[in-house]
Amino acid sequence: MGFEWFDGNDHERSWLMTIATIDPMRLWCPYDYRRNALISVEDVELQLHAWAEKYGLLSDPVIAERFVGARFGECAALVYPDAPDLLVYAKWLTWLFIADDEFDENRAPTVGGIDAGVLDYLPLDGPSLKTPTTPVTVALADLWRELAPAMPRLLRERFRTHVDQYARSYGSALAQSRTDEAPDLGPYVALRRSSGAVETCMDLIERQPGAYLIPLIAGAEPVLALRAAANDIICWTNDVLSIAKEIRHGEMNNLVAVLRGAIGMDWQAALEAATEMNAVRTREFDRNQRALLAANEFFALSNFIDGLKLWISGSLRWHLGSPRYADSLAS
Repeated sequence: MGFEWFDGNDHERSWLMTIATIDPMRLWCPYDYRRNALISVEDVELQLHAWAEKYGLLSDPVIAERFVGARFGECAALVYPDAPDLLVYAKWLTWLFIADDEFDENRAPTVGGIDAGVLDYLPLDGPSLKTPTTPVTVALADLWRELAPAMPRLLRERFRTHVDQYARSYGSALAQSRTDEAPDLGPYVALRRSSGAVETCMDLIERQPGAYLIPLIAGAEPVLALRAAANDIICWTNDVLSIAKEIRHGEMNNLVAVLRGAIGMDWQAALEAATEMNAVRTREFDRNQRALLAANEFFALSNFIDGLKLWISGSLRWHLGSPRYADSLAS
């Protein structure tokens, strides 16, 4: 049975309401957050709204209302607290969330969507190799022209690869599945590391002066393992706090739903299991980041790791304050 029945009878709606809520105090994070004080977040919100309207990203009144309440400028201020050009980071986060909502809510275009790949819109040199035809791809091509100049070429190459992996993840059979069955844990975790787009966001930490990692360090196994742990923490936190929203749109690619399906537990138990799984991963990340810092004296690596910790704490803080996730939080 598929998800067409979510607009059905009272019994079916009551089943939906059994999706549990989480006490925010259960979401453990050992790192402090900071809010960007270099630029007015209110000004960023205004400019961000104008940019999104310019590219037709807010044409649906429901999306426009949700956009204002989400405060993506505030999100950027919390996850990139040291960025002097905060607006471009806020645009990137906005683009990711709007693209994600298109697919979560079955509004993605059948032709010209990002699931076919986006490298042609992200040229290393010269103009785009392909003319964008949808609001999301037009906005992406424009945003690339803002993001790219401040990146060393090797970082640009890595970032665009990660963007393409993110975009193509929506075209996978697992992502496109719309049944009432959650995927297995292993395939889900692998998909989530691409579909969450966190790799792109971690790359943008290196766009900031003093945090760029030369390839020898960026490609080292302990650094890649640390990135993978941070990716899981950020994505699983989002899963815990977005489960009600996603189930309403027939999306079972969520850690809570995966654990519920794998073990046969109820929603509340699955939510608590996912929360504990996230805490275990956070403890692992903390041990590994301490070991990396103790074994290395590279200034850029220290700055990058600080950026990861700020992303973890800032993302959690934004999720807890955003109306996007309010219905998954216990009052």
